Amino acid sequence: MTAQANYNYSYDLNNNIFYSGERQIPAYELEENEIGTCEKCQSTILSLSYHEIDDEFIVTGKCSICGNISANIYGHEWNWISEIFISHFFGQTPAQTTEDSELQIPEARKSLKNEDNGIDDLELLNSIPMNQIETIFSPTEIKAMFARAKGEKCVRQYLYNARKKYKTFEDVFGIKIDI
Repeated sequence: MTAQANYNYSYDLNNNIFYSGERQIPAYELEENEIGTCEKCQSTILSLSYHEIDDEFIVTGKCSICGNISANIYGHEWNWISEIFISHFFGQTPAQTTEDSELQIPEARKSLKNEDNGIDDLELLNSIPMNQIETIFSPTEIKAMFARAKGEKCVRQYLYNARKKYKTFEDVFGIKIDI
């Protein structure tokens, strides 16, 4: 199961199921422990659930401050292998809910609604790790995408250039953007 960069990872908060692509990996234990430090805000990450697959262990965790969800992969002797940032997760979080309560994303702010997936454009952009966004889009394109998602004015040409790359971004990271 060792992490693959182009895999689509997600997590179901209600049922504590980790998804690796289409594969469901249910939790074998729900225990809260400090498991690391959040890369985004440097706060404590607390474990949500423990999963086992292919002689590896996956520990999902949530940042106690910003709500980012990640998973650490360990070998069969609990030696650390890699970390996965989970940009899509489902279910209710204690701190945040949305109108349809289907998809929960940290740092939600008022923004335009994306009709395809039922979540705000700004919520979607905030849920994607910035290093993934910067891999495909230029700084001016990123600025235009965030401005558009906030309902602010943006340079149309930069947004147009970004839109031409949406399919490439989806192919590489498995996340569909349509702003």
